[in-house]
Amino acid sequence: MSPLKIARILDEADGAFGLEYDNTLGRKNTMRLDAFTYEDALREARRYLEIAADDHDADGAQWDLE
Repeated sequence: MSPLKIARILDEADGAFGLEYDNTLGRKNTMRLDAFTYEDALREARRYLEIAADDHDADGAQWDLE
């Protein structure tokens, strides 16, 4: 079974979106997304984290993107 990593789309106070995600060391990373809608934020997060349609990345880790 591949490890499960979690990523969350965050609503920022200024109307922007952020991304909080697990790194390989068991810590959380955060970044700001360049998106105007939640759907755009999801697409950008998937692209940035290299999450394929099967919800796995290139290393085989499974992602739960919320």
